[in-house]
Amino acid sequence: MLPRRLISPTSIHHLRPLRPPNNTRLFTRQLPLLLISRHHPRPQLPYLSQPTPKAPISRFISTETRAYVRDVSLQSVKWTGLIFVFMLLGGIALEGVQMETDERLQPTPAEWKFLTRQALRMARAEMRSVEEQRAPLVDWPKVGSQLKECLRRLEDRKGDGKGVVVQDAVGEVDGEGTGLVIAEVGRAGFDVEAKSYEWKTGYFDALMLSATAAEHLDNIVLDTRRKKVFPQEVVIGPSNPDPRPTPVYMDTAPNEEDCVRFYEPPETFYMKILTTKGFTTRQRLDAAEGYANWLDYKGLHDSAEEMYHWAIDIAKSALPNPATASSILDPKTNVLKPDAPSADLTNNLLRATTSLATHHARTSNIASALPILLSVLRARRNAPLSPYPYDAYTPDTTASTDIGAAYSMVRGWISSSKFPSPPPDDDAPLVRYSSKPTCEEGELMVYIGEILFASSPERASEGVGWTRQGVLVAEANIQARQDRNRGIGAAAQVESGQSAKEERRCKECLLTGVKNWEVMLQRLASSRGMAKEREGGRDAGWLEWRGWFGGDGGVKGKVMEELGVGMLEEELRQVGRLRERIVKENIEAELAKGKATGAPWFG
Repeated sequence: MLPRRLISPTSIHHLRPLRPPNNTRLFTRQLPLLLISRHHPRPQLPYLSQPTPKAPISRFISTETRAYVRDVSLQSVKWTGLIFVFMLLGGIALEGVQMETDERLQPTPAEWKFLTRQALRMARAEMRSVEEQRAPLVDWPKVGSQLKECLRRLEDRKGDGKGVVVQDAVGEVDGEGTGLVIAEVGRAGFDVEAKSYEWKTGYFDALMLSATAAEHLDNIVLDTRRKKVFPQEVVIGPSNPDPRPTPVYMDTAPNEEDCVRFYEPPETFYMKILTTKGFTTRQRLDAAEGYANWLDYKGLHDSAEEMYHWAIDIAKSALPNPATASSILDPKTNVLKPDAPSADLTNNLLRATTSLATHHARTSNIASALPILLSVLRARRNAPLSPYPYDAYTPDTTASTDIGAAYSMVRGWISSSKFPSPPPDDDAPLVRYSSKPTCEEGELMVYIGEILFASSPERASEGVGWTRQGVLVAEANIQARQDRNRGIGAAAQVESGQSAKEERRCKECLLTGVKNWEVMLQRLASSRGMAKEREGGRDAGWLEWRGWFGGDGGVKGKVMEELGVGMLEEELRQVGRLRERIVKENIEAELAKGKATGAPWFG
């Protein structure tokens, strides 16, 4: 240290500059860094700052940070609200698009209320979930619950069911009554004649879908204690002494005393359709055939036959002249008489008799099935030709160009969906809309061929011939439709000629006929090879071998004379080409899609 006498103003200037530094920092300035950092970069004055490493919350909301916290909080609330609003609006828009898509695919009556229409749409969407690969299995309890809610609203005479009349109500008070009750079935149908076509069609569709759901839920019970559904075979109780173990995705098995039936039996809905006043003959036949198929599935073949006879009675009651029913149809065999005039026949009558014949064939009553099918085929072939051909159409010239096609597509997007118009009246006198064989005739030929081939060995070649003709008829009809659609433009494929339901029938007939034809030829070739091996290589007829027909021989080479080796191989190649075409056009997938989507019963 310099002596005091040596200190001068000049030395003081060099030791400590009089000008303060540029980066001054006040000790009283509290920055967030100083408030929240565990280790301070520089010492703090104890009377100006908190020396503890954990500062209290009150130090965070200081004078300097209050505005910052307020701005950040307001921004967070604003952006969170905006995100939720956009998510809500996006969800509403997505739901609206989905409802419009479902409405265009399967329209619902516009006069129904929103919740009623939405219940039917949700049931249909769930039934399409497997086909659209949205779920591995259809949630049938959910489908049944939605349809139950839809029917409840439709049958509420203070809501969507306003104008529905109870038939022969018992104890009716102010329009409320129980109506007719059928033993072991339930309440009979209503009188809906005063309702519009759209309302009745939608109500019928809801009933048919409910019957389909009831068939899948026939063995499902509801555990009233836990409000969950279980298969009946897992229930623990006296009626099920050996219950099956529950799957891993289910809860523990319920007790029998806690369980009730989850859904009404299918006959409840089928009988409601059959007893409802106001449905068309076609709709009642759909219900009768559906009920009969269900009875066949349950093994009640006699009851199913009675239901088919009831369907014939329904068709006869709607004839142009019901008094002539006994003169055109044999009351015992239900065979159409050869001299029956076409003016007294209807498509519904032919459909009912064909269904009865197929039932006889499934139950091995070939002697009753074959005459009915032959009489129906004769009646269709002898029907007069209509002066108004079904194949007439008016080409859409606006869709012949790319601009017109684009305009038609955009117009279809922005236009509202329309409910399908009523189908042709099948209670009208029978006529033909084309001189060429129709799909109905091809279907009958396939049935007849299958029956003849399986009935006796002597008629096997005849059965192959009938099946071949049926397949060719179905193929020709499908090809004609495709050529017509290509001729009028891809964007204006007018639904002329057959309806969509008839087109599906043609494809089903083609698929069934090709399968039957292939099996017949393979069995012929197989039996011929076995016969040659059995006879030591001799070119014997396949019927000499007592094979799957159970024949007793004696018909030497009759079939193989009619179907030689070259012809058999050629037919097998032809079947192979048809099989390739079916795979190429994806007909099997299309038919499976139509069954999985639960297409409307009104076609």
